[in-house]
Amino acid sequence: MAQDLHMEDVADDQRTTSEEERRRSSKIGTVSSTPSEPTGKNIPQKRGSSSETTSSPKSTRILRPHNRDRQNGSGADAVAEAMMPLTDEERRNWTGWVELESDPALFNFILRENGVEDARVQEVLSLDTEMLAELPQPIYGFIFLFRYRDEDDEIEAEDPPKCPRHVWFANQTTSNACATVALLNIVMNVPEINLGEALASFKQNTQGLKPAYRGQRLSQNDSIRYIHNSFARRMDMLNADLGLQNDFEKWEKSKRNPKRKKVTNSNRKKKKDEEESGFHFIAYVPINGSVWRLDGLQRHPVNLGTCGDDWIAVARAHINERLHQNDQDDIQFSLLSLCKNPLQSIRQQVAENLNLIMSIEESLENMKPDWRAFTLCDKVPKLDESREFFGLSQEIIDEAKPPASALKNFQLASMEASSLIKLHEELLREQMAFRGKYMVEEVSIGHENGQAAKRKQDCSPRIYNSMKELAEAGVMKEIVQDIRENKDTK
Repeated sequence: MAQDLHMEDVADDQRTTSEEERRRSSKIGTVSSTPSEPTGKNIPQKRGSSSETTSSPKSTRILRPHNRDRQNGSGADAVAEAMMPLTDEERRNWTGWVELESDPALFNFILRENGVEDARVQEVLSLDTEMLAELPQPIYGFIFLFRYRDEDDEIEAEDPPKCPRHVWFANQTTSNACATVALLNIVMNVPEINLGEALASFKQNTQGLKPAYRGQRLSQNDSIRYIHNSFARRMDMLNADLGLQNDFEKWEKSKRNPKRKKVTNSNRKKKKDEEESGFHFIAYVPINGSVWRLDGLQRHPVNLGTCGDDWIAVARAHINERLHQNDQDDIQFSLLSLCKNPLQSIRQQVAENLNLIMSIEESLENMKPDWRAFTLCDKVPKLDESREFFGLSQEIIDEAKPPASALKNFQLASMEASSLIKLHEELLREQMAFRGKYMVEEVSIGHENGQAAKRKQDCSPRIYNSMKELAEAGVMKEIVQDIRENKDTK
């Protein structure tokens, strides 16, 4: 398999006349002008193709609304058409990517839909040690959203080390995909995470490819793209396509009429940076004792140094350095963490708890057959009920390994039946505490799913129709005037 992938990689190389030109083309069109995620910037990248950049880029097919309510075939009410609800078939067939906000609920939805159940994205409010300790442990990686500028292209060394084989890293080869690229660049490098069937197969099939071709495969993967676009509305898609088309036209114009570089003052340069720079997601993740910065817009991953047992300290230093590069009045960023799903941690702890309870009960049956008459067993759920509640199989419980401290307590108590009964009751109370924590996490996930479901609802048609009715009734002008007057008085 690896040889086949390598041969495919070689074939792709033959279709690309220049590695540097491919890199530049894959970078452009990936930074957004809003604080959420990238859109096209200078030269648009042809969607779903990173190996065909030797010729001029081609604009993608614009997503058109339905042809309903057209008058004389002219499409009189284009706005109304653009406000029509997006169908699932249209979302599946669209080959573009929309911007994503830095919202844990959206990222967790993407994780679950891709088949990743044992990891969870949480917002990081501070990099202080005390605040990070409040997050579910362990923390697998960080997803960092920051304002991206042209100077960031110069950060990479002229001849950077190539991506090592033990690091799975994909370039971002299409507009607006950096949120999913950053997320996958983490999960693919954490052995403890169960990727699920689809992502595990994708990782295996792309393991032998170079980062650019991994990114190309990612951008062309219908399932990954469809999940990324789960929250897209028709207007989002139209804006993405229109932005790409406009950038394509600008690129063509610049090719026909190249302009000389002009020296401008700092104020004009700052204004231009604010207008053109956008926001971009990158990842920080520890791999084999080193911390790596995985930026899809860079040709290769960057090794930030060895970390020992505290990889967060290394990542924190580089994130702070990144923030200090911005102007004091332009500190806009967001930080998310990818952690172990608390539900999985609780399940593991419960499995260890049940394993030890079963061992104690087996010992008590041999030492004191009527031991149940002296316990609180009738006031707590049975083992079968606990297995069902936490979704644990008997095999998982049997394979669980209780902590060394718990085993030591079991050995000390095994000398007397009364000591074992006391330890048994302590473990039952501990299990009830786990049950409470588990229910809290399930409620949190349910709330998150509710947020995601609301985000998938497109209220644009309802809002548009309401505003249209107000305008037709002749009251819209009055409402706008009242808003302006109230704004002026504040």
